[in-house]
Amino acid sequence: MLKNPFSNNSLLKQYQDLVSQINILEDTFEQLTDSELRAKSLTLKKQYEATQELDPLIAESFAITREASRRTLGLRHFDVQLIGGLVLNDNKIAEMKTGEGKTLVATLPASLNAITNKGVHIVTVNDYLANRDQVSMGQVYRFLGLNTGLIQEGMSTDERKKNYGADITYVTNYEVTFDFLRDNMALNPTDLVLRPFNYCIIDEVDSILIDEAQTPLIISNNTQTPIEKYIVAAEITEYLELNTHYKIDEKNKNVVLTVEGSKQIEQILKVQDLYDPRDPWIPYIINALKANALYFNNVHYIVQNNRIIIVDEFTGRIMPDRRWGDGLHQAVEAKENLPIRAKTETVAAITYQNFFLLYPKLSGMTGTGKTAEIEFEKIYNLAVNPIPTARPVQRKDLPDLIYKDQFSKWNAIAKTCNQVHETGQPILVGTTTVEKSEMLAQLLSEYNLSYQILNAKPENVRRESEIVAQAGKKGSITIATNMAGRGTDIILGGNITFKIQKKLYDILTLAKNFKLSKQTNILESSILSQFEGSSQRFLSVLLSLLNDDNFMKLSDLEILKLLQENDRISIPVISYQSSIQFLINDLITFNKKYQTQENKIVKNLGGLYIIGTERNDSRRVDNQLRGRCGRQGDPGVSRFFLSLDDNLLRLFGGPQIQNFMQTQLADDAPLESDLITKSLDSAQERVEERAYQQRKNLFDYDDVLNKQRNIVYYERKQILENTNTLSIKKNILAYGEQIVTDLLLELKENKFYREKTLSLIENLLGRNLLLTQLKDADSLLNTYDFYELKLYLFEEFWLTYQSKMEELSVYGTGLTENLERSIILLNTDRIWREHLQKMTLLRESVGWRGYGQRNPLYEYKQDAFYMFETREKLLRHLVIYDLLRASIL
Repeated sequence: MLKNPFSNNSLLKQYQDLVSQINILEDTFEQLTDSELRAKSLTLKKQYEATQELDPLIAESFAITREASRRTLGLRHFDVQLIGGLVLNDNKIAEMKTGEGKTLVATLPASLNAITNKGVHIVTVNDYLANRDQVSMGQVYRFLGLNTGLIQEGMSTDERKKNYGADITYVTNYEVTFDFLRDNMALNPTDLVLRPFNYCIIDEVDSILIDEAQTPLIISNNTQTPIEKYIVAAEITEYLELNTHYKIDEKNKNVVLTVEGSKQIEQILKVQDLYDPRDPWIPYIINALKANALYFNNVHYIVQNNRIIIVDEFTGRIMPDRRWGDGLHQAVEAKENLPIRAKTETVAAITYQNFFLLYPKLSGMTGTGKTAEIEFEKIYNLAVNPIPTARPVQRKDLPDLIYKDQFSKWNAIAKTCNQVHETGQPILVGTTTVEKSEMLAQLLSEYNLSYQILNAKPENVRRESEIVAQAGKKGSITIATNMAGRGTDIILGGNITFKIQKKLYDILTLAKNFKLSKQTNILESSILSQFEGSSQRFLSVLLSLLNDDNFMKLSDLEILKLLQENDRISIPVISYQSSIQFLINDLITFNKKYQTQENKIVKNLGGLYIIGTERNDSRRVDNQLRGRCGRQGDPGVSRFFLSLDDNLLRLFGGPQIQNFMQTQLADDAPLESDLITKSLDSAQERVEERAYQQRKNLFDYDDVLNKQRNIVYYERKQILENTNTLSIKKNILAYGEQIVTDLLLELKENKFYREKTLSLIENLLGRNLLLTQLKDADSLLNTYDFYELKLYLFEEFWLTYQSKMEELSVYGTGLTENLERSIILLNTDRIWREHLQKMTLLRESVGWRGYGQRNPLYEYKQDAFYMFETREKLLRHLVIYDLLRASIL
């Protein structure tokens, strides 16, 4: 029996009326046929077109979507899931515990907002989740007459445009942000893939808007890279001693060079000054020291195919398309003796903080958002609403066990795994790095325990969904780096769907090999024995596929996509979808009794046992791990094992805690202490506060650049999408006239630069002007009236411009218009690119002004304004200069 979600929850009582209305409509909609229900959905669209208001349609839309889900997926939204959908529709964050069905919840506000025909983006953290959710939830949307899109890595421009044009599009945060940047670099309107933003639902919203907030997404070009300096700097670190030549600041991930260190390096390099601006060595030395002292293999990165691949510290996933900036990545490559790739120059950049604020309507889902509530509200104006669980939480969070050192802690973890495993209770161990996950695996091997390991290494990533899905199987042990955004529910007793898909995949791919070897009789008898007890229809459908020559010609990948209901399959393959789906459904029905028994056995054993191997810097990451057990009212246990030399206690615990622990702890005996637990909570809060201040500081600085970015992108879009060629010509003429006016004012007011100004006018309009016959600027101003001179130069510019257009028009109609547009866009991009580099340098240097009792942020804003102010003037000069000298070779 489900509990009442409204009891003792005043915050959610505001939604009680709407939930009641939806429930009243449910009985009515159950009586409708599929076509009648679909007609109801179309009626809502017409109502919106007439009123342009969504609020009056909420109850009916939610009720229709709930019924569509029941008919297509066999899943009926609980009342608490309706509340989650209402929270999302109110521009808020719905905090829902793991296993409460966030993916299904998103269908409610997505269907409602898709009525507007303006598009809905559902943003996930990886391609697997985007593909999985689009395939499964797409059935609901298609039933309602809505179409869905999916954006995946490697798609062409046309594919992206088509999928973004769908009513509801599933996309990763990474892909949609880079598509936005690419759109704002396009030179042709046909290259644009995004339409104006409307409504966005972010899954794992804390992972994207908090954990990823400090990482700008950058499109860049390669620049000249002094490879030898990185190599030499890496070698020099071998001759430097910690605390003598340099000091490490672990809290801030920084390295400080001492006076002795500077002298030592200058002596080795035989240079006078490491900071010489003409030949600086200091950035290479600092990066080499950072790479050596703060960045470690199998912790912060892995080495794959002779490349450094960054590991995301929050999710444990690899990020093959990301590189550390400011030369750090090259320093790590030099440290690992790998080929050093070229440095890059930023062409376009944006942070997730500013990107997602571009959506007029934004909401998000997460299992752990409350701890970051202040940041969500202050930066994104998003309130966090915890949604009650459908069933009471049965998880037991045991007190932390604290050990004296790492050796004692890891031995205790392995011993606990062995003891728990003997009972048959499944275990999930969360580790923080690849290195520690592999170390624990070796310890478990000493106990002769079998396990599955999930970390950033490619051989493990490929089996991610299968490993996570079966982590609840009786007797299983799963070692995983951080569990954020894994997407697959851990079902107690094991996930039967994954098991069946794997079994069918093995049978069908094996069949191809038998076919090739002409051993058909052996094949059929082998298969029939494996599915003994299955229905006659099941066996006939399976054998018909195996005897279908065209099916046997399918690749292993195409068969895998069929089994996973992947929408991105070729036309010939689609004809087999219904047969494959029948086989899967029939096997699920046949094995359901066995799965139910296994589920009860594991529940009686206590459910999933979660082991945390250390506290993370953020409480959210700890809660994400704990939240993997106890889903939907299941039992579960969680416990963290800690040691005195864990980073959190060592760096932020304080000397009093260290002294207390050293006196209280025996060599291998653990301690349960409220004092230590409170100290850890306090340390995490301090770390989170520091991280928040860093992100807030980044947001304040980036807000300046964001305002400038919005202006540039708006102006650029106006030029790109302007089909009125006369309007573009007016812009060009206005540019030229403004240049002439500015130069004449300079000529009149600044007598010290008159000759230089006169040469600028000649450079603009050529050297055949009558005014050049005068010997100097003074005689020019004495001879001509200012207004007459301006009119004369305007006419000369118009004639020069028209002459150039006539010259180019012989190459074809429309050429001049496209040329003018391209010259404006290319120079806009060129100036913006240079402006980004200047802003980066300004940001790095302005901090020093704080030592002069000046506010660095105020100084940054002021200087940024002056730098941006010159942009329009520079653009006018470059456009006119390039246009009047353009030629077709």
